[in-house]
Formats: sequence, C-alpha cells, structure tokens
Amino acid sequence: MSTTELRKEIHHYIDNADEIFLKMVHAMSKEYKKPVVVGYNVDGTQLTQEDLINRAKTASKRVKSGNYITQEEVEKEVENW
Repeated sequence: MSTTELRKEIHHYIDNADEIFLKMVHAMSKEYKKPVVVGYNVDGTQLTQEDLINRAKTASKRVKSGNYITQEEVEKEVENW
C-alpha cells in the first residue's frame, strides 16, 4: 500500500471513528513527536538524539580546527590536581 493510499484509509478511519479511537490516535501521535531520549546529563536533564548529534558535530568542528588538548596534556594537568 502506498503512502497516499495509507493516508486516504487513515483519513477515512478518523472521519468515521468513535471517541475512543480518536483518543488512541491522538495519544499515539503525541508520543510519536516526542524527542528520542538517549541519556541524561550530569544535572539530570534529558539528552535527546538531536542533542547528541549536535554535540558530535560541534566536537568534530573543534577537532578539525585544532581546538583540543592531547592525552599527554590531560595527564600533565591531572598530576597538578
């Protein structure tokens, strides 16, 4: 069944649906639009899939521009703690 055919059939169901069916479709639609939570930040806030992708892109840009510290630099810094 094509996307167009699916849409027509679903529209038909909705146009002829009772309240229970409409509430189920509504609840399912709201859940579908929620961001995908893949983890949590140290402060307890949610980390979404979109957040993670943005962090990876930002980190990649920093590394490509030379804005990073090496493992050796980290080890030296840790010695001074």
